[in-house]
Amino acid sequence: MRQIRFITAVVFFNTSLMSVAQISNKGDSEFNMQLREVTQNPQVIAFRKNREAIANFSHRPLYHFSAPLGRIHDPNGLCYWNGQYHLFYQYFDTDPETDGIRWGHTYSSDLVHWKDLPVAIKPTVEKSSFSGQTLVEKDRVIAMWHGTNAGSMIAIAKDPLLLNWEMNPNNPVIPENDKEGPYQVFDPCIWKQDDGFYYALSGSYKNGRVGKDCIGEVHAFKSKDLSEWKWLGAMFTDSILSEPGEDMVVPNFWPIGNGKHMLLCFSHKRAGRGYVGTYNPETVNFVPDYHFRANHGAKADRKGGLRSINSSVHAPSATIDDKGRYIAFFNMVDYKEKEGWSGIMTLPRTYSLAKDNSIRIRPVKELEKLRFNQQKIENLVIKTDSEIKLKDIKGKAMEINAVIYPGKAKELGLKVLQSANGLEYTLIHFSNNKITIENKHPLRDERLKLVPESASLTLQENEPLKLQIFIDRSVVEVFANERVSCSLRVYPEDNTAREVSIFSKGGSAKMVSLKSWQMRSVWPELKFKEGK
Repeated sequence: MRQIRFITAVVFFNTSLMSVAQISNKGDSEFNMQLREVTQNPQVIAFRKNREAIANFSHRPLYHFSAPLGRIHDPNGLCYWNGQYHLFYQYFDTDPETDGIRWGHTYSSDLVHWKDLPVAIKPTVEKSSFSGQTLVEKDRVIAMWHGTNAGSMIAIAKDPLLLNWEMNPNNPVIPENDKEGPYQVFDPCIWKQDDGFYYALSGSYKNGRVGKDCIGEVHAFKSKDLSEWKWLGAMFTDSILSEPGEDMVVPNFWPIGNGKHMLLCFSHKRAGRGYVGTYNPETVNFVPDYHFRANHGAKADRKGGLRSINSSVHAPSATIDDKGRYIAFFNMVDYKEKEGWSGIMTLPRTYSLAKDNSIRIRPVKELEKLRFNQQKIENLVIKTDSEIKLKDIKGKAMEINAVIYPGKAKELGLKVLQSANGLEYTLIHFSNNKITIENKHPLRDERLKLVPESASLTLQENEPLKLQIFIDRSVVEVFANERVSCSLRVYPEDNTAREVSIFSKGGSAKMVSLKSWQMRSVWPELKFKEGK
């Protein structure tokens, strides 16, 4: 069997024409010129002014990517290009004259500090530029997305900051109204194989109704020139592993190691999820070994025309970077538009496989550069039915790493973002082989409907519970034993909600170690909140 070769962000040069130094200088010169132009761009100026104007709102995260202005939704087209990470996203413009959703755009050299760029992709023949992904080649980046009321769209950029996108003249290259088979044209992803052909997946489903009784599937397409695409049929149909009613949209399909591939996707019923399995590039067929959830809350629904926040981790965008890492973002929804912004992204996370092909989930290591003011506690026994306040460990933007042996405890965990009177907090607890985050803050906005995030985690004999907890004012993300992650939006009301305590119920437990750090802001206008 031929091995699939995915094009990553490694750039190759023809040094017979010019030296590497000349190429580097030329690229740097164009990059710096674009940076100077961007600082004067009216849209970027408006983003910067709005970020400054909303800096005092208490729920604004310090180190998660958040909306610069208006509302953001699905992450799109994550890629590594020209030494920078680029993240695009569905952007709902605040300008009433703007028609349709666009691709907002930000970039970073380290996956941590982000800088706003002008809107990258705007509707042309389509009503809105919806979700899609990118493919990085040696001299260009290809974007493929769903154009509503049109079909799958293609554009290409070659400049250092990916500011200038040239639309394919055949758009939509896979039209909605010219189907060869029983599929939906929706939310594509794109890759290239060693046969020289491009391949794309279209998010889809078969039979029934989304959220009720449909079956999720993805359909494959093939092209030599990006303009003419041939339908190959369903690459994968899931009638067993997921729930009835789950469609399979916003696909991201990349190799993950051990001869396996991972398909990250989204369902409108249960939000972020994924599959790990074996891909045959000759038959363009994917056979999953297992299915996993990125979101563990209840299904999403609608209330008063607005989506209730029952599903915390929504749609993914993923890429393979220059280090060979499978990196993904998901969006998290809120309703803060009355405060001048709405929507954040999860922290970037890496996915990999253990020797037994089980999934490993970690926050990117680059986040460690934000740490300061370390505190440490060792060998603390938490007695049966007791709670200990950790007086030197407190804050609203923190990282906490804890190693705990559950012992005979039936339930153990931490309370973070806890008010001084103890009545308001976010609860992180482990019981019945589940790690759970629960919001215990009052919800003063009737549109919010936060349900617990609860992921299954079975510890092996003598295995401690290892928690990596990220607290960022209105969001808490927990990575447990590198096997599961849970993320939840929370909205503390009490200004004193910054304390941390640890507890055990039904038996004693032992905390081997707990380290905590305050986290620096990645946004200049929020530096004044660091450590507070």
